[in-house]
Amino acid sequence: MLDRAAPSGALSEDPPASHPTVLRRYLRRRAPTVIRLCVVVVVVGATAVAALRQSSSPLATGQGSSLSSSSGTIIGPTHERSVSFLVLLHSAAQPTCFVRWASTAGLSVRWTPGQRWASISGPPRNVDRSFNVTIDDYRSSGGSVVFAANHAATVPSGVCGEVAGVGAIHTFVEPTSSDVPQGGLSSVNLLTAYNALPLTEKGDTGQGETVVFMEGGGFLQSDFNTFAADEKLPPFHVTLIGKNTGFNDETTMDIETVHEIAPQAHLVYFNLNSITKATSEADAFAQSFIEAARQYPGAIISMSIGLCESDTQFWNSSDLVALNTAVASIEAKGSTVFASSGDSGGLDCTPFSDAGQSPESSFEGVLVPAALPAVTGTGGTSLTTDAAGHYIGETTWSEPFLSQGTGGGASVIFERPSWQTGVGTGGQFDTNNGREVPDVSSDSDPATGNLIIEQGKATQGGGTSLAAPSWAGFTALMDEYLKAHHDPPVGFFNPILYHLANSSVPYPPFHDVSVGGNDFYVATPGYDMTTGLGSPNVYNLARDLVAGKD
Repeated sequence: MLDRAAPSGALSEDPPASHPTVLRRYLRRRAPTVIRLCVVVVVVGATAVAALRQSSSPLATGQGSSLSSSSGTIIGPTHERSVSFLVLLHSAAQPTCFVRWASTAGLSVRWTPGQRWASISGPPRNVDRSFNVTIDDYRSSGGSVVFAANHAATVPSGVCGEVAGVGAIHTFVEPTSSDVPQGGLSSVNLLTAYNALPLTEKGDTGQGETVVFMEGGGFLQSDFNTFAADEKLPPFHVTLIGKNTGFNDETTMDIETVHEIAPQAHLVYFNLNSITKATSEADAFAQSFIEAARQYPGAIISMSIGLCESDTQFWNSSDLVALNTAVASIEAKGSTVFASSGDSGGLDCTPFSDAGQSPESSFEGVLVPAALPAVTGTGGTSLTTDAAGHYIGETTWSEPFLSQGTGGGASVIFERPSWQTGVGTGGQFDTNNGREVPDVSSDSDPATGNLIIEQGKATQGGGTSLAAPSWAGFTALMDEYLKAHHDPPVGFFNPILYHLANSSVPYPPFHDVSVGGNDFYVATPGYDMTTGLGSPNVYNLARDLVAGKD
């Protein structure tokens, strides 16, 4: 089942009755459990490149790749009655000639107006003849039967130049060949992947640290009990500010993620709807920050919510400057604030009335709070590990066919801060010198996410709303490590992050993600507006922080 991200203006969690606060709930698609279809095609967006997630699997090697070399033992001609795959079109105009050609070839075409791709399907024998391939069945090493073309399909003649490329023709391998351990990353896997295990093995497990979750929905204690038992973690003890309104998958994932990273941290659930005297979105957020810091000075704050920065239904530039000032005031006292960059691939200002329609360049935008200079915005990656969770690599999380992927872009309200410098900042992608989002990133792909428990059932977390609590949990470990070395907590993180990225430090603090992109920006060496500075090497980052204070 695929849950779509709520577009701008969509009610996705319960708003307070006294004012129209709209809380954006990010997508968290469940990873398939039996077969994943893999199609490798490049889509060019209205403004720039929309880069597909590049799988580390040898089965997804590029446009038109085939499975035949690694599928297993050939059985013979496929028994599938019909196969389907994608073709890339040269333009978004109606492919009249291609449709006519397909009909004469005994194939069917599905095309959505305005899109530069189409889906084609039909009997394998017709595909074989028309695309110069042979589609066979193979017995995989796990015993399942898959089909694949024997080589990359070619663009057929007679389509009047309307077709630019042909997607891969195959089914995926059995799910044991996934990017992370089957079923999702366990607590130990997550700590291992981002090199946080050396801290927890030293005893830095978040003791003495507080993480506040600003949420619009609640949770089930029974889910936490099951999760703690399954992961062999201490019981959850969550302090409430406001009423626990019952199960919400976003809230559940946020709290479980931090607990598995920093199991001794004090967890505080802050119901944003408890700020009943606020009459605007900016007012509600600002009061929430101040109240959280009043009750828990120096707390780490995790936010998996956001609203379009430029949507005047919610705020204007004065509101946002005031809100940024509120965040800066609590960070001056030791707090660190993380917020998700969004899950619509940079199209995070899509109006509610246009949900599901072809995207337009006007839908491009960044989310608040992530776009506030005082907030550390967290983008998303697709993570690859070995079976034990050891880090192998990351690419940008992007699934443009589903209008999903890491959010990112340049603010139209805030100028680029003086500390946001280094390779990749500014330049051709930011001609207006705006504040760039995100700052950092971590695993957000629902197919490579962490194992969580929701409503008593195991599932996988995902979306950039997984990245925010991940960074919050890792920061709880680092703050404890800093205090053990008689250093103050991280506090306002952004200047420190960019300084480390631009300096010669003893230990490499980031995994630089330079493959992929979202609907508007590509990942590049150094900083980019899809994955920021990259994902953390937590132990290295902690040691660099201590070295920098000596």
